[in-house]
Amino acid sequence: MSEELRLRWTNQVHYLPGNRFRCPPREVPTRTSEAQLRSLMQTEKWTPEERAATLVHLAAHSMKDGEQEFGRALIVEALQTGPAEWGNRYVEAVAYLLACLVHDMATRAEGAKAWEAAAEHFAVAAAQFVLCEQDDLALSCLHNGLKCVQKYEGVAASRAASALIQGSIALRASTDETIGWQLHGLYQRLGYTMCGSTVDLNAMILLHQAAKGMDFTLAIESPGPLIPSSRLHQQLDKAETRASLPPDPEFPFGVESAMLYYVGSGEAEPESDPDAWQRNLQRVTDRWISRELHMTRNLVRNRLVGLDEVQAVLPEDTVLISLFLAEMRDGTTGTPQASTQGLAVTREGFDHRAMVVKDIHGGLMQFTRAGHTLFAHPSAGPIAALRQAIVADPLHRPVSRDAQLQLSEASHHYLAGLAACLPRWRAQGKRHLCIWPNGPLHYVPFNLLPVAGKPVADDWVVTQIPSLSFLRPTIHTSSPEKRGLVTFASADGGARHGLDSQASLEQHASMVANAMGGTAVLGNAATPRRFLADLANARYVHVAAHGAHNEWASWYQCLFLSPAADTDGRVFAHDILRTDLRGVELVTMSSCESALGRFDPNDNLRGLPAALLAAGASAVIGCLWPVHPQVATVFFTALYEQLSTNPDRRSAFRAAQTHTRHLHPAYRDWGAFCFIGDWRATNSTQGAL
Repeated sequence: MSEELRLRWTNQVHYLPGNRFRCPPREVPTRTSEAQLRSLMQTEKWTPEERAATLVHLAAHSMKDGEQEFGRALIVEALQTGPAEWGNRYVEAVAYLLACLVHDMATRAEGAKAWEAAAEHFAVAAAQFVLCEQDDLALSCLHNGLKCVQKYEGVAASRAASALIQGSIALRASTDETIGWQLHGLYQRLGYTMCGSTVDLNAMILLHQAAKGMDFTLAIESPGPLIPSSRLHQQLDKAETRASLPPDPEFPFGVESAMLYYVGSGEAEPESDPDAWQRNLQRVTDRWISRELHMTRNLVRNRLVGLDEVQAVLPEDTVLISLFLAEMRDGTTGTPQASTQGLAVTREGFDHRAMVVKDIHGGLMQFTRAGHTLFAHPSAGPIAALRQAIVADPLHRPVSRDAQLQLSEASHHYLAGLAACLPRWRAQGKRHLCIWPNGPLHYVPFNLLPVAGKPVADDWVVTQIPSLSFLRPTIHTSSPEKRGLVTFASADGGARHGLDSQASLEQHASMVANAMGGTAVLGNAATPRRFLADLANARYVHVAAHGAHNEWASWYQCLFLSPAADTDGRVFAHDILRTDLRGVELVTMSSCESALGRFDPNDNLRGLPAALLAAGASAVIGCLWPVHPQVATVFFTALYEQLSTNPDRRSAFRAAQTHTRHLHPAYRDWGAFCFIGDWRATNSTQGAL
């Protein structure tokens, strides 16, 4: 700062109209040096509030003197000088001033072609603009920073990109869908820029965390029941007036493929018939549920972790593979093309690969019918076709020839080329693949992908996580009063909704309960109220029931149990979301496609598995597609027999899968079961992220 401070002291801060300090700056002579000012503060015994206010006021005038860096330092000093209450009271005003100062520093660096410094300053400005609820200005800063990142390649670009990624996290506080789509585009362009001739893997792991389920990560970082607002309660009551609804009739690739599209308000149907109106009402309520979940869990800021921290908590036998559907350069034209990028982490090292989808441009596919709009990644269609081929009758073969061909073609792509590394990792003693999928890759049966002519499951235990948070070992809070295993089934649970009675469901639940000496709640006793109560008071819960997806509103995905005076028998995902499942070690579901839900553009999950995990359950095992009841009985009975003697969930999953495969070798049978969440035994003592 210049030696003489030319200040116009007033009782109002000019950079944010209407904001008055309750403790205004002290008046001093108009020509006072910095040293003299600090001496006055000390000799006249200014209060901490007066000193902080004076420093901020001085910082406000540093911009016109072209000394923004000094003004930034003054703000930092003011926040350190003033009491915490003072900083909290004026957080928005101070953040706005700091954002303006740093933004000006960014534009000056940009003018000097110091692109890396400019990007870093834009990132800081973006985070500060968010604090004062100036989200549009924050987005503008991020996009300006992206332009600076794109001026570089290599290490400098990665450093600048890392700063932008960190700055973008502040915008996760917003529930505006438009901002979510803007961030999706930002992360896609960063992935494109960072994946060049060299790749900074530390920057890449930050990008994966920001782009893949950050909101859902915040939800599971603070597990427990969602407490809906009174307005949401009213909306939930209103949206459930109809017992059942037919699906929206027109989806590209079929109704089942609707689960592979990104959730968005553009899905709303333009028709005005009663069914369309009710589906649209549930769509709105679905968004409200996600918004309230995000707002109540966003109080704890998630810290992005580096590769060294991820390595430190990985067991010796585990390979983490994080997949990201991002754009990539075409080798000749530079045109963005669709690709799957994979980052593998082990205790010993890292690998990064990317597989380009030939002849498919980057970006999302848009499907429009009147005013009804859907967005999908180019891989959605092939994944839907692969799933359909696997569940088709293979006749005398383990899998049909068509499915075998599709699996072979999909293997390297869906593992981003990392399939070639599996033999090397196997030779190093690795036995467990922990997959962190992205978008429609959540639907891929990774355990069936062939490597060297045989399924991955031949040599590997395959589990999935929706967030790096699941690498933190669970500290179980199960009280001694918690019951062991409780199973639920109702043969007539779906009768009111047009489904056939199925006595085998109750037989199945009894056999699973007996495998662990648990309790089976069957028939008329298996009501939603009983289910939710027992779900919160057991270590293990298994439910065998008909299920329904609700393709248009995944928090309405449901299980059909027995009706009672106050319910028609349906248990919705949002009911589970409002239940305290902390201390529940495993929930298993023998229900059609119970391992699936939906995802938004930034990969935040919705549906039954998401509800169970967000409410506090450590892990979920469900089905990727419909499974024959006899096969499900074999699998889940074997699973709980193993858990009765050893609480290692991963080992139990592997043993059940192997046993089921021996008796039912068809891929569509043994390959349907999917493990999601924390795989470790309850007595794990690993470190934490």
